[in-house]
Amino acid sequence: MANNIYATTQPPLETYPAYATRNNANGTDQDVLERAKIREICEGWEWTDYRSMFHDDAYIATSWHQGGIDDFIEASKKGFAMQDEGFMYILHRIIGQTVDIQGDRAVSKMKVTITCRYNFEGGVEKGGFEMDNEADCRFFFLLEKRKGKWGVVFYTLLFDKDKMVPVNAGRQYQIPEEEASKYPSGYRYLAWCEANISKTPPKMDLNSHGSERDVLYGKCKAWLDGKEVKPNLTGTDVVENW
Repeated sequence: MANNIYATTQPPLETYPAYATRNNANGTDQDVLERAKIREICEGWEWTDYRSMFHDDAYIATSWHQGGIDDFIEASKKGFAMQDEGFMYILHRIIGQTVDIQGDRAVSKMKVTITCRYNFEGGVEKGGFEMDNEADCRFFFLLEKRKGKWGVVFYTLLFDKDKMVPVNAGRQYQIPEEEASKYPSGYRYLAWCEANISKTPPKMDLNSHGSERDVLYGKCKAWLDGKEVKPNLTGTDVVENW
């Protein structure tokens, strides 16, 4: 049987936050209101309000950048200014979300499709190609309530699968499969594009089908249990300062 690069298994039982309230299955009406507040924060991905989602010490880890929140915002601004040089044009489609609350801490898991438009060989104006990468993934927000206000302290994501979609069905750039296969299965085409077009080396441990999934779920539970959590959220290495 061929190797299943999208193998799906349940996370280990010990990573399940048994004492958290979620989805009206337990808890109080006040918990429902708190989950609604958190959901509103996590869905408030508008650039003008983006910074207000996060506490000042927040750490962000995406496929293309990792660092403190203010550093991430500056890197994003530089990326927007470099779209003519290959930086992707990004949009998010939110599919659904769950929120676990335990005391003054919470974890939101949000299903999202990230769409990134890339120009190949100079784009259509230069006789090249225009294609979208669509990546189905899960965003993880680790939040804390401080002085009565919820805010994100950590954000990262896991990728489930991705694909390339030509903007013009009759014109499609062929990404070399032997090169794409070197990247994690959940986002191998996105990672190839980041490395070869955006020139932003991708973070390699964000695969839903790798060991990093269980590492992240374990750290989400530790967060809810009130324990200290440090990045890297999807690895065993530690980022001491950010």
